[in-house]
Amino acid sequence: MFIVELTTKTGKVCESHATYEEAKRRVEQFPAESLTDMPLLFEELPDGSQRLVREDGKPLQWHRLPDDRPAGPDEALPLCDESSGLLGEGRWTLVERPGPQDDEWDDEPLPLSED
Repeated sequence: MFIVELTTKTGKVCESHATYEEAKRRVEQFPAESLTDMPLLFEELPDGSQRLVREDGKPLQWHRLPDDRPAGPDEALPLCDESSGLLGEGRWTLVERPGPQDDEWDDEPLPLSED
């Protein structure tokens, strides 16, 4: 059993196929412009784990269990919490950068020694 996993602009597509050729054909038939990530083909092993398969059909040493799939929503997470009230139009405040203290920068440079 081979599993095709595609990440598209509208969500994830996960399909099972009996042979590697069927799975590869499904990936080739899928419209590339709707993909947001590289298509993945996994082979299901007798112990229930899944192994990533290369383009030539040979397995890679990357196993995963069916429970290893990332949990959570397929939609993108926001980069910031807009409810904080700190971001948005007209909410920026200009803060002056502190300058050097007068007594810190009054030192004379050290003279160079003439050896």
